[in-house]
Amino acid sequence: MKNLFKKSSPVAWFLLGILVAGGTGTAYAANGGTFRLGQSNSATATTKLTNTKGTALKVISKAGTPPINVGTNSTKVPYFNADKLDGKDSSQFQTKITPLTFTALTPATGWVGNCYAGAPGVAKSADGVVRFRGDICAFDTSVDPASNVIFTLPAQFRPTEYEYLITGLCNPDGVGPRIGRIVIGPGGVVSVEDDWQDTGVPKASTCFISLSGLTYALPY
Repeated sequence: MKNLFKKSSPVAWFLLGILVAGGTGTAYAANGGTFRLGQSNSATATTKLTNTKGTALKVISKAGTPPINVGTNSTKVPYFNADKLDGKDSSQFQTKITPLTFTALTPATGWVGNCYAGAPGVAKSADGVVRFRGDICAFDTSVDPASNVIFTLPAQFRPTEYEYLITGLCNPDGVGPRIGRIVIGPGGVVSVEDDWQDTGVPKASTCFISLSGLTYALPY
């Protein structure tokens, strides 16, 4: 045995070292050494794998388990981490849509809300779309109110130019619903206009003005 080791080549001694290390279960650390499967490997220099004819590395793992584990290191890997989707940064995508928060609207003198379709309210989405809900009608539906101003918008919902929104009105004679429009001024004053052909008394807007579904976008 003594003579065998004496005459052995450096390669034999290298293989013997591998066997000893494997027997102890310790990690193998040697720059330029052999990569050992099923064992811990370490080095003090970067390991580079190159294949000039195709894919350099293919990693296959058990179904349901990640093919690569980087441990607790959370440092971003250039050109590897999913930083963009279809070339777009995360800031270019719509954020999570949250439910709208409606602000109650106070009807002007001579008008009331929640006549048939709920209390009047207004909300603004994250992308600047102003949305109404509910309805308005005259306090006394048998006569036209003294003014066609139905409410005033809070400052955060006001457009910078006039907005005209088509809406549904009452059908006082029972012959189909009437169509009118809501006029919103830059100062927040909101008024109703009946169809000019509607000469009835009281006007169709007196008994019902729908606000539900009316929208416009800011800023203007």
